[in-house]
Order: sequence, then C-alpha cells, then structure tokens
Amino acid sequence: MILTHLKITNFRNYQQAEVDFRAGTNVLYGKNGQGKTNILESIFYLALTKSFRTNKDQNLILSNADYFRIQGEFTTTQGRRHTCSIAYSPLNGKRLIFNGERIQRFTDYIGNIPLVLLAPSDLATSQQGPQKRRQFLDIMLSQSSKLYLHHLLEYKRALKQRNSLLQQETPDENLLISWEDALIQNGMVLIEKRIEATGVLSEEVKKYYQQLSGSGDKTKIIYQGTFRLTGRENIESAYREAFRQNRAKDLTLGTTTVGPHRDDLLFLINGKPLRTVGSQGEHKSFVIALKMAEFNYLQRMQKEQPILLFDDIFGELDAERISNMIRSLSEIGQVFITTTSANFFDKLNTWGSDTSFYQINQGTVNPGRV
Repeated sequence: MILTHLKITNFRNYQQAEVDFRAGTNVLYGKNGQGKTNILESIFYLALTKSFRTNKDQNLILSNADYFRIQGEFTTTQGRRHTCSIAYSPLNGKRLIFNGERIQRFTDYIGNIPLVLLAPSDLATSQQGPQKRRQFLDIMLSQSSKLYLHHLLEYKRALKQRNSLLQQETPDENLLISWEDALIQNGMVLIEKRIEATGVLSEEVKKYYQQLSGSGDKTKIIYQGTFRLTGRENIESAYREAFRQNRAKDLTLGTTTVGPHRDDLLFLINGKPLRTVGSQGEHKSFVIALKMAEFNYLQRMQKEQPILLFDDIFGELDAERISNMIRSLSEIGQVFITTTSANFFDKLNTWGSDTSFYQINQGTVNPGRV
C-alpha cells in the first residue's frame, strides 16, 4: 500500500497542508514541536479511524477551529486506487468516506489501509504491563480480521454490562450468567485467534531478533490466559468453569477477573522472561523484531504491504541496530520516518532505499532538503 497524496485541514497544528508522497522511504525532518509526528498521526487516523496519542478526537482540532478533516489517496500493490477522507466535529461526530461511499460501520473499513506503527512508547512494550501487549495484538488482529474486530467490540460491550451488574448491591444471578454466556461466545474467538497469531509471531520474532542483535539468542512468545487451557476443544468448558470458580470474587471486587481482557504475552529469551533478565538493548531488539513480525503477518493475511510509520525512534537505537533493521526491511514498501536531522541517514552505509525528504516547519511541509 502506497500513500500518494495527503491533505489535512485544521488537524493539530496544521491549518492546511497538502503533500505528495512516494514509494520507498519518506523522511519528515525538522526541530521538535514543528508537527512531524502530527503527519504520522493523521496517516494512522486515516487507517484506523483513531489516534495513537489521544482518545479524545476533540484534542486533534486546531485551536479556534470547529472541525478537522484528513484526506488520502492510496495505491495498492496490485495498482488499484483508493480514496479516503475522514472528518470530525463535536457537533456532527465522525464522518468517513471510502472510495466515494459513506461508511456507516467503521468495522467494515478497518483493514483496508494496513499499517504498522513504531513509536518511542512502543519500545517499552516488553517492559510495561499486559495492557500494552494486549493492545498490540488487538490492533494487529483487528486489521487482519473483520471477524476478530466484530467479536472484540461485542466482548467489550458484554464486559461493560457484566461489570456494571457486578457493582450493584444485589445483582440478578440469571442476568449475570447471561452476560457470561455473551463473554464466552465472543471471548472464545478472541482467545483462539490470539493463540494462533502468537505461534506465528513467535517464529517470526525468533528469526528477526537474531538478525537485529547479531546473536544466537533464542526467543519465544507464549500466550498466557487467565484460565488453564489444554486444547482448543476445551476453551468453552474451561471458560465456563473459570467464571463459576471466580464469581464470588468478582462480586466482591465488582469487576470481571477472567477472560481475554486480562490475558498477556510472555516474552522469553533463552528460556527466561525477557522482562526480568533482558538488557535495554535486548528489549529494544525484541520489540523491533515484534513490529517486523507484525508487518509480515499483516502482509500475509491482507495480501498487501502495510505502510510503516517510524516516529522518532532512531535516537533510541544505536547505529548497529538501525543498520540491521534497515537491512532486514530493505524489501518493504512505503516507510515514513520522523527525525530531527535530515543528514542522519547519510551516516548509514546500508541505507539503500529510495528516499524522499520533507522539511516540517511550524505546521508546513516543504519537499526536499534545506
């Protein structure tokens, strides 16, 4: 997938910006606070209909404006063209147009523009709590499977209802069990898809980690559920039993303690938990390998090369890891990179990608180097 043209209006610090992009690598450079990340955020928003920096769309509107709009033109690897525009205002909400048609259900749209983001906050995925790792899985699987996204949204709706019921003074037990049934039916799909994807990612990460680190260290990813599983055929019965055993505790705590909303990924290096034994460099290599595995997974599932967004991560990495990453990704499609130095890439002998430069200065985009 190639983003060929982007137009943004009243988005973050951009009143109006319009720019053509090329295949290969697009470097957005400029001083901090000029709007480099805002460009990546707008591309991310076009693909996933949400920001990776805030949950409040109103925060994205330029000061003194009452709406924002993002428009993009894309070309697939098969040569098909897509046009997309998304606008938001507090008064009218969000409006999405894809190839000239109004999209009422965003779940029908997610996945049309596959995308992988690597930002500085992602480099702590292996060190932070399980929510970050669940979010990684959910974003990847929601882009690759509309079925997964449907069941994820239904699961969250049922979870909210059961938690609300648990917080009542005398919850209706039959209603409680009814919401448990809804959680089980939707949660089973999430668990199965996550376990399957984890196996694929584990093999990919093992390969990429050794390329990035230049070591023979062996990595592995294990899916950790909140109840014991011995095979796919027993997920439903094990899930139901877990609810039965934990119902009293859930009533006491006022929240649901079992299910995929509490599951985690265990990252191992040479058989030991990365979180406790890994160095900073090992953590960073692992997460980059994980993102590269995500790229391959989406490409395989969607039959389309995802767009890659690298947001100011090179200051976090040493030259060897950067060179190894570039060498590993030399055959990918379109990449967007933000950096404070346009000359940074001249220092890398392995940088062989077709590269275009764009200077970002106070909410303006100027193609070429200065």
